[in-house]
Amino acid sequence: MSALDRVLVGAAVAVSPAAHRAARREQWLADVRDAHELDLSPTALAFGAFTTALFHRRAGHRSTWGDTMTALPTPVRSAPHTIRTVPVLVALAVVSLLVEGAWLILQPNYGYESASDRVLGITGTWSLVFFVPGAAIALAALTLRTGARRRRLGASMIVAAAVGGALQPILTPPTSLPIALVPVVLALAGWLVAARAARWTWVLLVLPVAVFALQWAGVLYPLVPVRWSPFLVTLPHLAIVLAGAVASRFSTDAPAVVGAHGEALVDKTV
Repeated sequence: MSALDRVLVGAAVAVSPAAHRAARREQWLADVRDAHELDLSPTALAFGAFTTALFHRRAGHRSTWGDTMTALPTPVRSAPHTIRTVPVLVALAVVSLLVEGAWLILQPNYGYESASDRVLGITGTWSLVFFVPGAAIALAALTLRTGARRRRLGASMIVAAAVGGALQPILTPPTSLPIALVPVVLALAGWLVAARAARWTWVLLVLPVAVFALQWAGVLYPLVPVRWSPFLVTLPHLAIVLAGAVASRFSTDAPAVVGAHGEALVDKTV
């Protein structure tokens, strides 16, 4: 169990109703600890516990996961938690990218900003375009139902893309070459690796590359009103999310066979 898993379970217990914290702490820690025995991602279980506790705080809520695990053996993909972790994290990344457009609109006009305005603007842009989406998608990659080595490699590539995208304007000299395209390609490649996507889905790398090329050439800006042009900044990143979602539909990860299990893996008394 990693430190991140412990933090997520601790946060899940903290936001749970007080009467159920002790039982949930004991059971969730046990589930995460034994996740590898069921070929599940411990991080997926830990984040699933957190999202379930966050969105299902009423005591009357009952999880259906235990019923799934005690059903007859059936070729199904293992469903480790009630709240689907990956869609929640991907939605967070998309919202962050969309908010970036509004953030740019709120910035002072060029030449009229103060030094503090400039620092705040750059920090907000880095956070909304790179750090928040990068962290969300990397965590989503870690919670996929694929091999642990693939998940870690893919997540590392996504983190490298996010950090590289933020630092690229600082570390690279001014050039007419589209160097900013490298983190875009690296991020999607990381997701394809983590998701164990089918080989043909690698052609989807063309989608963010094409969107980036259109943006780089200035083709898209005359097509929208000037007041909406800031929202075009994150189009290549949104194209990454779209391509990754399509590729995930064609994962080559083999389905798991879920057999009889004597005890539900989620506390059904709360």
